[in-house]
Amino acid sequence: MKKVSPGFKVFRVVLCVIFCVFALLPVYAAVIVALTPYANMLEAQLYPHYFEIANFAEAFQSIGRNVFNSFFYACCATLVTTCFAVPAAYVLAKYRFRGRKAVSFALMLTQMMAGIVVLPTLYKMLNTLGLLNNRVILILVYSAFNMALVTTILKGYFETLPAGLDEAAAIDGCNYLDILTRIILPISGPGIAVGAIFVFVNTYNEFVIPLFLLADAKHYPLTLKIYSMLSDTTIRWHIMAASSIIGILPPVALFTFFQKYIIEGVTSGAVKG
Repeated sequence: MKKVSPGFKVFRVVLCVIFCVFALLPVYAAVIVALTPYANMLEAQLYPHYFEIANFAEAFQSIGRNVFNSFFYACCATLVTTCFAVPAAYVLAKYRFRGRKAVSFALMLTQMMAGIVVLPTLYKMLNTLGLLNNRVILILVYSAFNMALVTTILKGYFETLPAGLDEAAAIDGCNYLDILTRIILPISGPGIAVGAIFVFVNTYNEFVIPLFLLADAKHYPLTLKIYSMLSDTTIRWHIMAASSIIGILPPVALFTFFQKYIIEGVTSGAVKG
């Protein structure tokens, strides 16, 4: 293997540090604002001058239900999307049939179109059917918007699995469902985890879809709740910042817990023997 020069190692470390600082700077600024009393909000602070922990208690009391809503929507959408995307991706990856390439291209093409383009039409249709402000419909819409992305990701993962597994199972008398559930799924945890994480994060952070489809404040996800804190007269920046910090904890905890599977899924297929 080619030896890496010390200069390149230093450059790589410096680059990583710059990237981490750039990524964490908004979070650091939000923490400073969240710890500042409202009366001192206009003071310039390079580091925290105050530690108003009561801001977090007040924020959690205001957004607790909405954090649960966001987590519930994200979990349900992840489950629904994964259940449909896994068999679809497996068929596209392992079976040869007429129109297969066209379906794969169509899935990729949908990723180039902004979701907001179809939301006005979707709103009009659901409004006509009386299905607005419906949590089940919201979850189904979340799943539909993420289906193509997850199917494409899993298709690429399934294509890296040895074809001999399917052939050996078929010789032993396994049908499509048996091969998928007994052979493929047990060894596809990392790839499925990556797709599931994408759905969870996309759904948890979604703002535009619930803005169109929800009217009842008790059904609001966290994104809409924080947006509703903006008013024409007063903006409670300290509560908004504290709410944002609380809101990022579930995705961070999820990433930390599934970090091993995510790394395995992302790097799978990088080396082929």
